[in-house]
Amino acid sequence: MSNEINVTDQSVIDAKLDDALTPQLQVEVSPIEADLMGAFIEDAMSEEDALTSALDGGSNE
Repeated sequence: MSNEINVTDQSVIDAKLDDALTPQLQVEVSPIEADLMGAFIEDAMSEEDALTSALDGGSNE
């Protein structure tokens, strides 16, 4: 038996994304589906960028 989950139907992902936008509706997704939906995309500011921003003093020059 394999623990692999195959997500081959994009329409299932699309339907779950649409359902997730419905207030008070809880939608269950697998970790693989969540990854395909972009839930784990790291887009935070780097430590170096944060330090540079803090040292910049917020000037818009």
